[in-house]
Amino acid sequence: MNISPTTHQKKPWLGGAVLLSLLLAHSAHAITLQEMLTAVARQPGVAVSELTAREGTLREQAATAALLPRINGFGKAEFYNSPTNLRPMPPTEINVQAGDSIPFSRDILRYGLTLDMPLFVKSLYDLRQKATLLAEKASLAHTLELSSRKAAVVAANSGLVYLLGLDKAIDARLVSLTKTHEDMGLKVQIGRMAEVELLKVESAVNDLKAQKNELATKILDIRKDLETLTGLEITEPATMTMTGELVAAPYMGEKIAEKEAAAAREEWQRSKSACYPGLYLTGSLSGNDGVAYNTDEHIYRDYGFIGLTIQMPLFDQTLSVEQKIAQSRLHKAEKEMEATRISLAAQEKNFKGKLPVVEESRTIAAQSLTNSEQILAVARLSLEQGRTTTEEYLRQEAQVLTARAALYQAENDKWRIITQLAVLYGADLQEITQ
Repeated sequence: MNISPTTHQKKPWLGGAVLLSLLLAHSAHAITLQEMLTAVARQPGVAVSELTAREGTLREQAATAALLPRINGFGKAEFYNSPTNLRPMPPTEINVQAGDSIPFSRDILRYGLTLDMPLFVKSLYDLRQKATLLAEKASLAHTLELSSRKAAVVAANSGLVYLLGLDKAIDARLVSLTKTHEDMGLKVQIGRMAEVELLKVESAVNDLKAQKNELATKILDIRKDLETLTGLEITEPATMTMTGELVAAPYMGEKIAEKEAAAAREEWQRSKSACYPGLYLTGSLSGNDGVAYNTDEHIYRDYGFIGLTIQMPLFDQTLSVEQKIAQSRLHKAEKEMEATRISLAAQEKNFKGKLPVVEESRTIAAQSLTNSEQILAVARLSLEQGRTTTEEYLRQEAQVLTARAALYQAENDKWRIITQLAVLYGADLQEITQ
């Protein structure tokens, strides 16, 4: 709808009110770090990890279910070319001379229930223990996946703070150089300064603009990473502070490797116990219907049994081969666990060693920035008074930008080390940051 000039003049406050409401709405919907980290858990990638962990639990339940009785119903129709007994029959069951129907028929309908239950099968117990270990491994892997994704959000958010801070620092230098360029332009016009000095400043301005373009690409990339991790549209980084301490804990990657090695050991044990005797309980209860071949009358007999069966493989070369494969996989898993432990211990030592260095770098960068800003003020005054060269002034401008970038970089490095340690321990950064 178009607003007529008259209407617009009657409501001069309308544009300002709309702008104010938009600003307030934007402020009210600013995304916090906690909102980002909460959103991580709702993403499809995390759901896949959670479903994998749930599948591990279901496989454990399936291994346990293999130890329980199995009861099945059955029904079948049988057709013979000669009379066949409905079930084994003792000689005294019928009186043939009295004309009793003999329970033999050419067509027999059988139906009933069967029972199968392993009373003691060592390989099944080993399989259940292996499934339990793999379920625990899947649960640990899910915890590590969630921890890694939340740490990635914190690291990306820190990176966005760094890049936008550097972008603002470049803007400040552009403002400073633009002011210098204007002042020098006046001097060039009245002949107090050579035009080449003006070109030097313009060249420095162009270099900064080129840096801003490079930063713009990096900022877009890191926003893309944040949106991929959270599913949220991120325009500005969230403020971040540590509200708790990152406590050292057993390495999550090592715990996962330990579960893998333990599961491989159970598989090796299962391959050996497959050669042990197994004790099974079996049973059946059936009804049997037919037409007696001697009287053509309907006959019915029920039949049931229950028994114990011992089963033992006497010769099966595949069991020996499977045992060797399982033993090889166990040795491989144990070596991988040792390698993981060594690697993660080295990483922890490296990260903890870097933390005080980064803190010291931050202190040095802050002091260097203060000094550089003071020197720049002197250099600018000296340039105005003709007591220094344009190159020296531009060098001081660049030094201020370098010092501020180093300060931002040190802060970003600190957060990256914290996130790497969090992944190492499988810690949830949402609990100790805001």
